[in-house]
Amino acid sequence: MTSLSVSVLEKGYVCSINQSAGVHLVSDTSAKEADNTRIGASRQKHPETDPASESFWIVRVNMGQKPNGGYGLRLISDNLEISSDRASVALEWLQPKPGSVQIQVLTYPCLYLQIAKGNYSRLDIVDQHGEVRHSLDLK
Repeated sequence: MTSLSVSVLEKGYVCSINQSAGVHLVSDTSAKEADNTRIGASRQKHPETDPASESFWIVRVNMGQKPNGGYGLRLISDNLEISSDRASVALEWLQPKPGSVQIQVLTYPCLYLQIAKGNYSRLDIVDQHGEVRHSLDLK
């Protein structure tokens, strides 16, 4: 098993309205433009020609709609675990403790991750219990 790096570019609570839970590769032009604005890449003159873009994937992990501000995602480790042709990113799925007071507002928590490209074709998003929450085909 080898290891590469993963880092958080941005976290948010309203990343995209009505976006279902899942993992999405930030790749198509219109989505990339909106997502680049959100993560600050628009400050670069030409983010698509940035040499780092050849070395990293940018992915967005969405929790889906949540009923209050107590939900979120947190990167557990900055190591991308690779086994065979699958890479795994470990995230903690945060939720409010029972009985805790939370702001009552619809949220759509997400994380934008920069993930080192490597010798793998599938990305698994794994929770703090080791369960695969989402998978993404990168080929």
